[in-house]
Amino acid sequence: MRSIWKSVIAAGATAAVVSGIMGTPGAFAGNNDQANGQANGRSYTVGLFGDMPYGAAGRIEYPRLIADMNDARVQFSIFDGDLKAGGDGACTDALYTQSLAWFNSFERPVVVVPGDNDWTDCWGRYGPGTGGYDPLERLDHERQVFYPTDQTLGQHTMTVQRESDEAGYEPYRENARWVEGPVMFITLNVQGSNDNLPHAGVDGETRPASEIARMTAEHQQREAANVHWLSESYAMATRLGLKGVLVDWQADPNFNNEQKLQPAQYDGFNEIVPELRKQVLAFPGQSALVHGDSHYFKEDKPLNYDNGQVIAKFTRVETFGAGNTHWVALTVDPHDPNLFEFSPRIVPANVNDR
Repeated sequence: MRSIWKSVIAAGATAAVVSGIMGTPGAFAGNNDQANGQANGRSYTVGLFGDMPYGAAGRIEYPRLIADMNDARVQFSIFDGDLKAGGDGACTDALYTQSLAWFNSFERPVVVVPGDNDWTDCWGRYGPGTGGYDPLERLDHERQVFYPTDQTLGQHTMTVQRESDEAGYEPYRENARWVEGPVMFITLNVQGSNDNLPHAGVDGETRPASEIARMTAEHQQREAANVHWLSESYAMATRLGLKGVLVDWQADPNFNNEQKLQPAQYDGFNEIVPELRKQVLAFPGQSALVHGDSHYFKEDKPLNYDNGQVIAKFTRVETFGAGNTHWVALTVDPHDPNLFEFSPRIVPANVNDR
């Protein structure tokens, strides 16, 4: 592997990214005071959300959530995928245009991760009125809309490093990384619906063998890119002496088969989950995985050592979604041995108890 510093320069990283990767927060317009505070070891807050808006009610509630997150003055936010419910109609261009407008109504930077309802399921998994699109074309379209440059979305943006800057990984613009204070943040395109690894007759799969083979090839290529980005990023975090790594992707990986699924329903995670565990074990600091997909807030420690003991330095958090249009606040405190503190943030106007 090339030296980390050379890989950063070879990737065409801007000064802001290099500054961030070397441990100094990359400031963005309007946030110099907060960036300077981080340089002095102060804590900061990140907004985590995804799987929204779902349905007509969700589209009413979503602007309220955005207003609530804007009021919280988070450092930045990460959206962990799914721009709509699977049954909310077809994946028309208007879906991505409207979503872009919503993301750009955030005052602070927003990093966006693709979701399965955005592309893998656009062929029509959810029945009449939800199909008519080639999943790979929709993913390409999503990449053009949400990742045209090395800047995030939002009214104020920040610079990130993208895997697409590396030779051989040009398609994977959605895989990104950046450093804020003592933490490296990594995004990966890991999807629900078994990470686009289909099997005939499983999970509503009705497409011909040729289409299943085409999607399988896509899964395998993207999986290799994900493993590469994850391992390279952890190596960089170790070299830089960072205290923590947070990984964000869309899919619920069904740790320990907690959902009691059949193997063909979650074998798409057979490579990425062991790689994550390997990197967590090797990294001396704290690690976290944030994902969506199953639509309820959860925080636990699902990884174990070979002897069955819990890996205490790893935390999994699942964000709200679907009918619960709320978000999760992550506080990064460099002086806390646990480094990460997650807190559910309920948007009062979006609570309907009837």
